[in-house]
Amino acid sequence: MEWLTWGNAAYLIAIVIGGLATLVATKYRPALKELKEVAQKYNEAMADGKMSAKEKQELAKECMDVVSAVLKLFVWKF
Repeated sequence: MEWLTWGNAAYLIAIVIGGLATLVATKYRPALKELKEVAQKYNEAMADGKMSAKEKQELAKECMDVVSAVLKLFVWKF
């Protein structure tokens, strides 16, 4: 039992937490991708300091894509 030390237990816990984080990140990747696109559209729209009506519509569409991705994660599990 000399291999079961506090240091080895800490490494084991870190590996388990890393594995769980990878699983969670893989599951939520589509929603995170959509959020990234929303942030990018917002930055493009606010580059000149104002947001036109067309830019507002594009940003609203991107927000709806985020909602759709989140709903697909939690509601529809095929």
